Amino acid sequence: MKAYPRLFQKLFASPLMLHAPARMSFENVLLSRMFGETPIAAVPVALVDAPAEPKDPDTWRVSSIYERTGSVAVITIDGVIDKRVDAFELSCYGGVDLADVDAALAHAANDPRVTKIVLDIHSPGGSVIGVHDTYQRILDLAQTKEVHAYVNAMACSAGYYIASAADFIAASPSAIVGSIGVYMAVLDASRWYQDQGLQVQVMQGGIWKTMGAEWKPLSDPERAKLQAGVEQCYTAFKAAVNAKRPQVADSTMQGQWMNGTEGLALGLVDETTGATLDEYVSALLVA
Repeated sequence: MKAYPRLFQKLFASPLMLHAPARMSFENVLLSRMFGETPIAAVPVALVDAPAEPKDPDTWRVSSIYERTGSVAVITIDGVIDKRVDAFELSCYGGVDLADVDAALAHAANDPRVTKIVLDIHSPGGSVIGVHDTYQRILDLAQTKEVHAYVNAMACSAGYYIASAADFIAASPSAIVGSIGVYMAVLDASRWYQDQGLQVQVMQGGIWKTMGAEWKPLSDPERAKLQAGVEQCYTAFKAAVNAKRPQVADSTMQGQWMNGTEGLALGLVDETTGATLDEYVSALLVA
């Protein structure tokens, strides 16, 4: 069995705020690589230093998600959300590193030329780690500068969590929004180990130390402890949404997703728009 510890830990041992169909594709690829199929060669990422304007981000990772047009800064949040992801991991499954997003938000906050920020979000969500911190950064930024979330494809789960911190959410009628919920999947591969003639013998200190290990089923106390952690994250998620959008009912935050038109009726979206990103930014420049 091949090991991919970081990806395995994310998918099978951590709470997730991730659109369920997206998780299924990652899970299928990871399990096929771990339990016997030939791995697909990872595609290397070309690390090219992007030219930077004076006072704008000067590192390639931040400059790749940050663009300023006049008084409007656009920060792109595209793909699966995680934090402190290296270039190789990004090449494996794509996505965005919240550390880069935080740096881009800091640039926008400190640039006197910027009065409005557009979060261009296309994400199924991702890891819980770092999401509330970025959400809080956006809330703080919105105290001094106008923040918009623009969604023309998808802002689900952790992607919507971040969008909800904006002053204004504009989505296309066909965009997918919502999926407000948290879950954790724990892989029980004990039958596979038995079929392979393997037995794992463990010496451990601490009753929770092997909780979630794939070579054994969860005990009832372990299941209860993990469920409590999921519930805690879920409660925080709903409170974050209601902080700026108190009109969103609890019944709308049960993990379901919907299109932008339905999201508008339910209070998840403030406006539906057919504008492209360039058109949306241009309208803000003259507003």
